[in-house]
Parts: sequence; C-alpha cells; structure tokens
Amino acid sequence: MPYAIITGGSSGIGYAYAEVFAERGYDLLIVSNREDLNQSARESLRRQYPAVTVDTLYLDLTDLGAPQQLLDYCHEKGLEVEVLVNNAGMFYFGAVVDRPAGVTGKMVLLHDYAPAMLCALFGAEMKARHKGYILNASSITAYMSFPTIAAYQATKSFLLKYSKGLSFELSHYGVKVCCVCPGAVDTDLYNLSPNLRKWLCRFGVMLKPKTVAKRATRALFNGRRRKVPGFINHFFILCCLLLPGFVVDLVKKKFV
Repeated sequence: MPYAIITGGSSGIGYAYAEVFAERGYDLLIVSNREDLNQSARESLRRQYPAVTVDTLYLDLTDLGAPQQLLDYCHEKGLEVEVLVNNAGMFYFGAVVDRPAGVTGKMVLLHDYAPAMLCALFGAEMKARHKGYILNASSITAYMSFPTIAAYQATKSFLLKYSKGLSFELSHYGVKVCCVCPGAVDTDLYNLSPNLRKWLCRFGVMLKPKTVAKRATRALFNGRRRKVPGFINHFFILCCLLLPGFVVDLVKKKFV
C-alpha cells in the first residue's frame, strides 16, 4: 500500500489523522521530534490496525535540512508517498516581543518553511506520478490580525495562501491540495483545563481531533481547496473580519 506521511502525528490532531488514514488502508509514516510519543503512537496504532504498517521517524522540522532528510529517508526505504499531511505545529499566547526571538523563528520554520519545502519536494514526485494528496493544517486565525497571536496567525495565513496557489498549480496533474482551517481543537495545545475543554466541546466551540481529521480528509479526497470544520467557525471568521479596530485595541490593552 502507498504511504501517508503525517508530521506531528504522534499526538493530538496528528494522531487522529493517523487513525483516519489507517482506516482508509494507508501505511503510515509518523514524523515528530518526540521519540517517546512516536513509540507510544506506533504501538497504539499497530494494535488498532494490525494490517497497516506503521513507521515513525524522529526529526526536528525546524532544522533547515529536515525536509530533504525526510525525502531521502523515504527514498532509502522505498516508500511511495501518496499523502502528505503537514500538521506539526506550536502555539504561544502573548506579545511577540515578550518571547525570545528564537521561539518566533522556530514557529516560522515549523509552520511555513518546512511545509513549503515538503510540498515542493513531495509535490514534484506526486506530479510526476499524476497522483497525490497534500493536506496543510492552517487555522481560522489565518483570517485574523490580532494581538497576542501575531506570529501564529501570520504563519497560518501563509499556509492558507500557499496551499491555494499550489492547488491550482498541481490540479491538472492529478494532485489534490487542501488547506484545513479549524478553530479550537480539543488538544493540550492551549493549556486549558479538562473541565473547560469538556464544556467548549459540548457547545461546539471546540471540536474533537477525530472530527476535524475526518472532515479535513473527506474534503481533501473530494478535491476541496479549503475546509473550515464546524459551522460556528464560519461565524467566528465573519465576526473577526467585521470587528472594529477599537475592539482590537481593547484586547491589546488587556493582554499585551
């Protein structure tokens, strides 16, 4: 079977993507910089899907050479990669200048440089085969220009625009590119209490990782260029686009 590569696939929504593609019969290559989580994810997935081959690779995607290393690894192992899921991410809440510059630099490398290079490298091989699927994980914050998430939303905005342009470039060669823009997802990324996460999920403000993964994957295979899971997130995007500047200033005064 062809392989699906999932970056950041050892936990959270990345693990949910791994489950969804395993259910579709794909062999898996999970890439992350947490070897402990890689091992536990591999063992869990092998138990759930014994007919699926599950490989893991420890790789720091903020390293400039990481995308080429991943491609070389696939060539050495003879893996035919049909699906690329650029899901690895990081998040911080607060003013950019209050964080070490290196943190913002890593975010740009992880959210933009690595996915852009992986799309170029694996996309070229998909184009040559006239078949392939690329799913890039953006966020509804791509539509926002707010304080406290300045770097995060900017990197996600790049992914959204890059994916759309890439989709037009590759669509005539049988390669589908989709950018998923979820809102809040029920993971540890936001450091919220379990009880608050439970209530946010109950009211639809937060979605379960498997829900997002299923909807995003369905959109990818159906040839959608963009997917915003959850009706309420469309409403949030509209509100943010219409939000007056003075309200943004109030947020800035409170949190920055």
